[in-house]
Amino acid sequence: MPNDEVNDFLFSEGGNAARFDEMGDRVSGTIIERHMAQQTSMDTNEPLTWQDGRPRMQLIITLATDERGMGDDDDGSRRLYAKGGNYEVATGSGIAMKNAIADAVKAAGSRSLDPGGKLTVVFTGEGKKTNRGYNAPKLYKAKYEPPVAVVTEEDLFGREPEKEPF
Repeated sequence: MPNDEVNDFLFSEGGNAARFDEMGDRVSGTIIERHMAQQTSMDTNEPLTWQDGRPRMQLIITLATDERGMGDDDDGSRRLYAKGGNYEVATGSGIAMKNAIADAVKAAGSRSLDPGGKLTVVFTGEGKKTNRGYNAPKLYKAKYEPPVAVVTEEDLFGREPEKEPF
């Protein structure tokens, strides 16, 4: 197991799942972690695969938010489980969360979703139901602000800043 995976496993924060109960609900915060994981069945909790056997993946993003209220140990971290999909809009507007986040990253002029960046995801619509017995798929819009790089004199000039004599 590569070292990064070991450290991710050891030190990853749990966090509460972001809730999107009502259209208009949103979560906003600073990205503190993001990783890929295989989707699991809501019925059996078994890993999901595509017809060709490849695993169905999802992006899990942990945000540091100002939200509290999900228990005594709620530190404000919220997890987003971003999956793709192409849904026909039934009410409201929007697209699958993964696609909304990808569009937001591109609109910000960035090529990647990075820790330290700010992400807002809003529940803006519902797609047409595709599976009997399940809720309609939720649709989203997102906004991303890349992290701001801090440039030092050493970065610019290859040396430590000069100390002022006293």
